[in-house]
Amino acid sequence: MRADGELTVGLLGAGMIAGVHAHAYRGSPGVRLVAVADPVPGKAERIAGRYGATVVPDLGALLDLGVDVVDICTPPTAHAGAAIEALQAGRHVLCEKPITRTMDEARRVLAAAEVAPGLLSVGQVARYGPDHRLARDLAASGEVGLVRMLSHSTTTSLPGWSEAGWLADAATSGGPLLDQGVHGFDYARWVIGSPAVRVHCMASGSGAGPLTYTLATVRYENDAIAHIECSWAHPASRGFRLRAEIIGTEGRLSWDYDHMMGGVLHAREGDAEWWDVLGDREFTLELSAFFDACRDGGPPPVPAAEAAESLRTALAAIESARTGRTIDLTTWEA
Repeated sequence: MRADGELTVGLLGAGMIAGVHAHAYRGSPGVRLVAVADPVPGKAERIAGRYGATVVPDLGALLDLGVDVVDICTPPTAHAGAAIEALQAGRHVLCEKPITRTMDEARRVLAAAEVAPGLLSVGQVARYGPDHRLARDLAASGEVGLVRMLSHSTTTSLPGWSEAGWLADAATSGGPLLDQGVHGFDYARWVIGSPAVRVHCMASGSGAGPLTYTLATVRYENDAIAHIECSWAHPASRGFRLRAEIIGTEGRLSWDYDHMMGGVLHAREGDAEWWDVLGDREFTLELSAFFDACRDGGPPPVPAAEAAESLRTALAAIESARTGRTIDLTTWEA
């Protein structure tokens, strides 16, 4: 970081979520995107050209530029190696969720973060939605009494934006239970404030693939429960829908929305322009909190250990859906 407080960023990956991050940097004064790396020809150029950054071939080249922050927006199977290399090079690291694809990888990342001088935070962006955060703050203040149940539902069709369709490959993405459901598992743990101890998940296949409609029930150490629904099996014409509810001994909170986009401009000529709620709300707040933590010396906004716990719950839900068994998280090894 320069004496004037400027933070320089190297963006690893140039897919959809990387574009959302690059857009959201604009909400953080004193942050400059220096370079973008992606192995697919032409992808990095699109983001770099829009934001005045340089195109470089790989993570090593990003590190050679001396960037302060490495923002990892690759498929999850590449998270561990990139995070460890960047941490060992002394950089701050923001890694998109899930923290890694497997628990073995997560343990290696946690070990690297413990001895690294830089911060590691994970992109559990649901914590930064104004509705999600307000509901959590009200619950934490005791407004609804003791939280006994939380439900979190996200339903959509199979996302079509992943390079070569990697999201549809469960070995890479983990399917909706990991790619999408990890938001719900993380949010529930954050609100309930107690470790998950048991998971049972039912799932059905669809045209989007196996285990693409899922409903998981999670029991926590304090006896609260959460219902996490996620789907890639819904019609594309329906779009994305979120419904959430927190129920306590003294009241209940609920909210929902029908689309990721907050509005649309239909110009006389050209394509419609959608206003991206994610880029302008959740991600802007998430990235601002991370950059502030980098300047202040921590702590990370979403500690890696909490993200690893959410990963473990999601992996247990996958195992439950596959086997039909309830998974005891107090003894289960992923």
